[in-house]
Amino acid sequence: MATSENTNEPIKVAEESGICGDGIKEYLEPRFECPICLTWLRDPVLTSCGHKFCSRCIYTWLQREGACCPVDSQPLKSESDLFRDLYTSREISQQRTTCAYRQFGCLIELSPVDMETHVNQCTYKNFSTSERTQCPFKDVGCMEIFCTEESSHIHLEKNINSHLTMILNALPRLSMTQGNVSAISAESKLWDPPPKNGTSTSDKEPPPDWQQLLKSLYERIVVLEQQNRELSITVSNQKNQLTALQTSVRFTEEEMLLRNCNGVYIWKLNSFQEKLTSMINDPLKMYYSPGFYTGPNGYKICARINISSKDPEFLSILLHIMKSENDDALDWPFNGVMYFVLIHPHNSEKDIRERTCSRPDLEAFRKPICELNKRSFGYVEFVRIRDLPDFLRKDTLTFRIEVRAYDKFKLPLV
Repeated sequence: MATSENTNEPIKVAEESGICGDGIKEYLEPRFECPICLTWLRDPVLTSCGHKFCSRCIYTWLQREGACCPVDSQPLKSESDLFRDLYTSREISQQRTTCAYRQFGCLIELSPVDMETHVNQCTYKNFSTSERTQCPFKDVGCMEIFCTEESSHIHLEKNINSHLTMILNALPRLSMTQGNVSAISAESKLWDPPPKNGTSTSDKEPPPDWQQLLKSLYERIVVLEQQNRELSITVSNQKNQLTALQTSVRFTEEEMLLRNCNGVYIWKLNSFQEKLTSMINDPLKMYYSPGFYTGPNGYKICARINISSKDPEFLSILLHIMKSENDDALDWPFNGVMYFVLIHPHNSEKDIRERTCSRPDLEAFRKPICELNKRSFGYVEFVRIRDLPDFLRKDTLTFRIEVRAYDKFKLPLV
């Protein structure tokens, strides 16, 4: 049971919260599927017998097929047995999927219901059926085909040397063609009268080795450009490796700190006014803390804040159990105690402190089957939003969260 240490505030009760969004989904879960049209629920409606349908589907069904549920044939009345399912509608709106024309450049991510409308109007749709362009060097052997001008430009920039090599290989064929044309032209000129000034046209021919000299210079340029390109690639790869190594070291340090915090995590939300404004404008907006551990080999937990779904004048704070590599060796459901403290920057006596214990009957404390347990536990009305400015220091809101797991193998002290 939750207890409050603030005498002026009413006692808060910790409870289980709804399912949070889990990012992009590329499949349709049965709980989001309409049994009639077998697609995503649109304007979901909940029947008195506990089934969900699209609003249009169920009303049409009752008019055409009779006043009964299509799943269990229970009698239904459209006036009294159908209710709008805002909770499921909110869940579906949190799902994200990518556009079917992503390969042609569309990077939009929308809910599945909105995506069906977007796909029909996507500006990149024409790229899938329009004529594809060939490489400008197709006459010398490059057979690449492109769907967009951008991909064509990238190809030209990355294949300068290969295109030059193709041109070099095509020179002998071009020279042979020119030689044949010159021979035919010379043969035709045998019947022409000699020039009046007595000079020969052959005296104006370039030196016989000019083509070989040009070819040698061209080959040298290609070699130098290739070496320069290889050096540039080597430097670029080394920079990328250095950046990746620095990122890996930073990630490892952060992971070690979170793993060895013994269940005590200080969560500092920087630029909080901006975050608060975004949550007020979009009630579905949520912010999550990094995952921290109750011990080096313990449970992995993360915190979440959002505008309360019960009363928009309050800020909620809840905990999610996350999947970790040691879950198979831990006891389930989770059994422990949780502390929530909103830090006052100037007077610790004004801190908002709450303590609650886990409940083994709730899904929020069961072993997670995905990266983040969809059910959470905490306080959906933790603090009034109007009181938050008193807890800010340099636009930063600070929570102290402590999670302790009970060890059933630990012997009691005598």
